[in-house]
Amino acid sequence: MTIKRIVAVTACPTGIAHTFMAARKIEEWAKAAGYEVKVETQGSDGVKHMLTPADIAAADAVILSVDVPVQDPERFEGVPHLDVRTQELIKHTDLHMQKAIGLGKRPHQIDAAEEMQRSAYQVAIGHIMTGISYMLPVVVLGGLLMAVAKITGQFIDIKGSPFAVLDQLGFMTMKFMYPVFAMYLAFSIAGKPALIPGFIGGVMTDEVYKRFFSLDGFMPSGFFGAIAVGFFVGYLVRWLNDTIRIRAQWTTLKTMLVVPLITGIILVLVMQYLINPFFGSLNQWMVSCLTAAGDTGRGFYSTMIAAGTAFDLGGPINKAAGSVALGLNGMGQTFDLTARELSIVIPSIGVGLAALLSGRFGLPDPLSGEDKMLGSTSLLLGLLGISEGAIPFILKNPKLIPVFMSGAIAGTLVAVSLGVRQSLPLPAIWGWPLATNVPGYLLGILSGSLVCAAGVLLLSKATRPA
Repeated sequence: MTIKRIVAVTACPTGIAHTFMAARKIEEWAKAAGYEVKVETQGSDGVKHMLTPADIAAADAVILSVDVPVQDPERFEGVPHLDVRTQELIKHTDLHMQKAIGLGKRPHQIDAAEEMQRSAYQVAIGHIMTGISYMLPVVVLGGLLMAVAKITGQFIDIKGSPFAVLDQLGFMTMKFMYPVFAMYLAFSIAGKPALIPGFIGGVMTDEVYKRFFSLDGFMPSGFFGAIAVGFFVGYLVRWLNDTIRIRAQWTTLKTMLVVPLITGIILVLVMQYLINPFFGSLNQWMVSCLTAAGDTGRGFYSTMIAAGTAFDLGGPINKAAGSVALGLNGMGQTFDLTARELSIVIPSIGVGLAALLSGRFGLPDPLSGEDKMLGSTSLLLGLLGISEGAIPFILKNPKLIPVFMSGAIAGTLVAVSLGVRQSLPLPAIWGWPLATNVPGYLLGILSGSLVCAAGVLLLSKATRPA
């Protein structure tokens, strides 16, 4: 006789009472009805009994009894499941359990490759990318507010006007990018209990902490400090929640008092005497060396940022390069965002130029009709500041990765040599008017894009279908 299985997720706003009451109701009903059951609780002490892809695939019924957005919702995309509030399921357990079973989900086994455990590197990158995904809206909104104010300021005096407030708010918003990054990196590891400790640690990595406490000579630990504190807080909170075992009725005391208190004390000590001194000194050394090198230092720094930005077109290396550039922006004449903003768009525009030039003006025609259509789309995306349009080309031909990096570096160095500077995090048509020496800025984009286009036309010959 085949054993039938039920899996569920429960979560309520506080992560205490209804989360565990709903889980208990599901477990009791399933056992009485002869079903195997596994319930993932997303409570105040983090995620417990997490459902794996194999668990979900093998289940006859899937229930999401949640009052808040479920963590990792992509696990349930395309899977028939019942959505119900915790209170409703607690009151009418039999009705909703029957509904879930009636959805007709068919259990199946997934391939071993699908269930293969991620490596430690993949897990770490996943946590970092979660933090970055939540940080990006902070950067975008802050940059847009400042851009509106500065563009308006080119035509009228904004001093004392609402536009001046926008400028200040945009600047203030930007200063919360590392706290938001650190808190959601920690959240990715340990759930809600790690959010605020992660935020506090993130505050201690940046200028907000320095200004509030008037710390003369303090060098922020920046992006690398935010990574370190995010991981530290996440795994510390997870370890404390797993290690401190108390009766269920005392869970609130543990998650609202004991774990936050221990985490806060350890966090401050580690930040004060380990993370900030180490990464702050590293940042200070880098800033000093590159600043002392003058134009050579700016060229080297810009080359590194350009190469990292163009390497994986929106991937982890790209995001890391952007985060470093944002953190160092304005710390001296060497550090601004020119390399970052140019390199976001050069590969996409280069692919678009390759599509336009392919088969014209006596040039070879290695691109298929589909490639040309993708290239035209990439050109539009590049003009709007989106780098991902060029991704299909590197997926087809990874040899284009160094080509895109070379194009980004070439365009950046052209712009830098012409004295171009951009300090706001806005690529493409949104930020070009805000750069110094706009013609030089556009020449840098054109130069780098032509390098990319030439590489695409040259290296695509071998990949064109006969």
